[in-house]
Amino acid sequence: MRKQLCKGGCGNPAKFKGWCKIKWVSGKKYATGCPVVEKRRGNSISKFRIAEAKVGKNPMQNPETCRRNHSIIRNKRAAETLRKLGKLGQLPQQTESSELKEKRRKRVSRSLKKVWANHLHPLQNETTEKRQARHLKIAHTLEKLAASKKLFVQNMSSEQRKAFGRKISATIRRKIKNGTIKLSPGWKKVPYGKFVLRSRWEKETAQFLDKQGIDWEYECMVVPYFDTQRNCIANTIPDFYLPKYSTFIEVKSNGEFRSVKTRDKLNGVRKQGYRMMLFGKKEIDKIETQPEVLLKMIKNEKS
Repeated sequence: MRKQLCKGGCGNPAKFKGWCKIKWVSGKKYATGCPVVEKRRGNSISKFRIAEAKVGKNPMQNPETCRRNHSIIRNKRAAETLRKLGKLGQLPQQTESSELKEKRRKRVSRSLKKVWANHLHPLQNETTEKRQARHLKIAHTLEKLAASKKLFVQNMSSEQRKAFGRKISATIRRKIKNGTIKLSPGWKKVPYGKFVLRSRWEKETAQFLDKQGIDWEYECMVVPYFDTQRNCIANTIPDFYLPKYSTFIEVKSNGEFRSVKTRDKLNGVRKQGYRMMLFGKKEIDKIETQPEVLLKMIKNEKS
């Protein structure tokens, strides 16, 4: 006997009164959950909302409605509810399958790209003053959280912190590779093997490390530090990381070697538990004249 198919046209077998899926039943009434019908219903609602907004009849376009729906008290109450659901593991993001999560992520990404391409994204229309004020507000919030030991990275173990840094770094490298993150055209491009370095001194440093048989990674980790000039938390990506020695090497030009920003970056990296070495003209000259001295410094050996 041939199975009856859903009359919604989805192609699935019919299970209840000719429908493949039912959302609820109450007496003689019921609501179908057929994917085709659901999609059609969603499209109809979207078209109605768009048409309603064009003539200014969307409730959210009413100032009084917005003020009522987005009051401080309501927002605090909603935030508290979300925190409770999060602790119980009942937020939609916590219960959805990995397939649905990936589908949602792609859908959001496509929508944002479309908005950005049409120059409708809020960030594209904000003034320089507003952007600076927003960045400063975020920085001060992070600073307060850090002072009260509430930043999630502050509660991580050393291994968890390193794993988190590697994860962020891998994401940044992947996005640079696929073009999502574009490097500044002002940076120098110095090819070396499979890497594109930013200066001749970086290339000489890489050649020295290879010659000495030292494993290294290039711009592989994001490290937070406190920028004293801007009075905010910032991030730096040191040039070379030597996993065997838990050491970073930062190559700086003469103009940046003794700058306040460079000093802040060095302090930030050292606070994370890593050794930090700064290579300038003096160290680059030693690559040719006294490589054994640099090697002892890297290995932290006494002369």
